[in-house]
Amino acid sequence: MKQSKKYTIRDFLEVKSAFCPSFNFDSSKIAFLSNLTGTYQLYITSSKNGKPKQITSYDDLIAFAVFSPTQDKIIFGKATKGDEQTQFFLYTLATKKIKAITDNPLVKYNFGQFSRDGKYISYSHNERNGKDFDVCIMDLQNEKIECVYNQGGNCFAVGFSPLNSYLVIKKVHSNLNSDLFLLVLGNKKIELITPHSGDMYFGNTTWLPDETAFYTTTNQDRDFIGLSKFDVQSKKFNYVYTPEWDVENASISYDGKFLATIVNENGYKKLSLLESNSLKETGLNNLPKIGVVSSVRFSKDSKYLALCVGDSLHTVDIWVYEITNNKCWQITHSPQDVPPKELVEPSLVKFASFDGLEIPAFLYLPRNTAREKKIPVIINIHGGPESQSLPSLALLTQYFVYHGYAVIAPNVRGSSGYGKKYLALDDVEKRLDSVKDLASLHGYIKTIDQLDGQKVVLMGGSYGGFMVLAGLAFYPDLWVAGISIVGIANFVTFLENTAPYRRAIREAEYGSLEKHKELLYLISPINHAQNIKAPLFVIHGAKDPRVPLDEAKQIVKKLQLLGRDVEFVVYPDEGHGLSKLKNRLDAYPKVIAFLKKILKQ
Repeated sequence: MKQSKKYTIRDFLEVKSAFCPSFNFDSSKIAFLSNLTGTYQLYITSSKNGKPKQITSYDDLIAFAVFSPTQDKIIFGKATKGDEQTQFFLYTLATKKIKAITDNPLVKYNFGQFSRDGKYISYSHNERNGKDFDVCIMDLQNEKIECVYNQGGNCFAVGFSPLNSYLVIKKVHSNLNSDLFLLVLGNKKIELITPHSGDMYFGNTTWLPDETAFYTTTNQDRDFIGLSKFDVQSKKFNYVYTPEWDVENASISYDGKFLATIVNENGYKKLSLLESNSLKETGLNNLPKIGVVSSVRFSKDSKYLALCVGDSLHTVDIWVYEITNNKCWQITHSPQDVPPKELVEPSLVKFASFDGLEIPAFLYLPRNTAREKKIPVIINIHGGPESQSLPSLALLTQYFVYHGYAVIAPNVRGSSGYGKKYLALDDVEKRLDSVKDLASLHGYIKTIDQLDGQKVVLMGGSYGGFMVLAGLAFYPDLWVAGISIVGIANFVTFLENTAPYRRAIREAEYGSLEKHKELLYLISPINHAQNIKAPLFVIHGAKDPRVPLDEAKQIVKKLQLLGRDVEFVVYPDEGHGLSKLKNRLDAYPKVIAFLKKILKQ
């Protein structure tokens, strides 16, 4: 009898994906990013299903890539060794040459948009003081730069109008609170068009062709994010599309006839195509029967949509949808050596926390587990904290499940996707309420006969890493091990040492050094490390600008002095997370060996 193949950690981690599609000016080509080499690089392929051609081959990943709307040229962004100081490069297809158009490794550049005529790009940078982002426009012909906004704050250029009359600038005060400014490019007059009190979110903008109005996503006077239309003449916003969940993404076709939206329904993505005048849904027939659409982009001639399609069983690939003929075809075919039949689809479950709040989570159960055998559990906590665990292909999670672990990915209070009230439930003095959610989840696990409530592991990255450390420190008797990846150990030193442009945003979430230092001290796991009993595995990138390496060093040193079981791995060429395949292939087998030792499997 033929034995089925046994899949290794390498088989799982070498599953590839493709995303970030961008049509060229005549819709014949698509630029996209793929990690076929182990890190995301720039590729180009025919939109009619041609063979992809690799353009870049850097050690570091490409952050974004956008085709010019008028020429076969691409602007892409790249940082170095995870430092997030993104620089811009211009690739010309005719000459096959790459030219740097920014070149200051001490500065972070945030790309905005091409102008519709292809002559200009908008962007922001923090060159002036390292903290504030000024908004600029570059003339691509002579690379002349004009600063159009330098009044401080974390600013982004989010909306060139089609005829270059206006530029919309977004200023982010926190991940819950932002503003939009309308800049008249002719006379540089600028106006705040979103005056408000309290927290209010505004997204990017997408303009009507005649510049009379633009659409944006916002939760103005609502709990969930809807789609709103701003009329330039009246200066008023009016909601046009308000489903009972967040509208995550909205874009208008270049001819103004269609709006494409993606709604996040309890973590599941739903694509809709609306007629922009009537706002009635049009039939999207013949979409891929596998996977869900996670992002969408129109072609310049408004005939096609580029779709990113994937789910918990299938890797993300790019498809093209022809609107008029309702035809759809796949143009990237990323290797996935672990077939969908070997993977599991998570169940959406909900549990009551300490205060009765209902917390959603995705539960992955291994196949063919003996009924009499209790399954060890890994709680995998997302970062952010304003983020969300989704039922997408989680390769490490699937490997754990394949090897007999159950994995639960909770969206504790403070997660996005469930309204702004839910999003704010862990702010400042309520920080440890989200950690209490983990304790309540442990109680929920004990009610499931299949699961072993005596063998529960905490795992998470970034803010999820903090949650691991906090869970071990504040509820030490509940867990058998912890795995912290680029996690926060000490909120005081974290805020003191994180990149200057990030501090204000993070203080709005965690509390400020000026007003809340005592609170920050009390909620920091480093100051309760003596309570930690469970073995801990710590992973960090040496170049991390968000959560500096010292955060990991602090908790490791403290636990070593206390005689606790702690393992520590640092990657000198990584930043906030592990972006390189070679490092993932080194780190995660060590994590697996750690778990086997702890759980004696």
